[in-house]
Amino acid sequence: MAKTLAWASDRWCAWCALLHHARIVVFDEATAAIDHRTDQKQQRVIRTAFATSTVLTIARRLDTILDADCVLVLDGGRVEFAPPAELVNKAHDHFFELVRNGGYLDRFKQSQDLFV
Repeated sequence: MAKTLAWASDRWCAWCALLHHARIVVFDEATAAIDHRTDQKQQRVIRTAFATSTVLTIARRLDTILDADCVLVLDGGRVEFAPPAELVNKAHDHFFELVRNGGYLDRFKQSQDLFV
């Protein structure tokens, strides 16, 4: 029941932000409790609906942020901030390790011209 209410509350807040043409929108683990397919659909809707807004996404799933304009990684007092394509090319940084360990490195190589 609590998960259902939290999910409904998140949806309600997103609709309010959309109706009020919010310039900045924050999604905090908005897709954490849903399956991968639904996450992908929801991300497409978010990108379309808030195309003219600044969207800050706090996420555990890499899928949710891999196509973001910029990514901010905080790890042990270190900050990494750049477009994902730039961060994934830094082989010793934390974002690269997350992408590699998550099995996304090949996807990056194939779907984006990152390793030019």
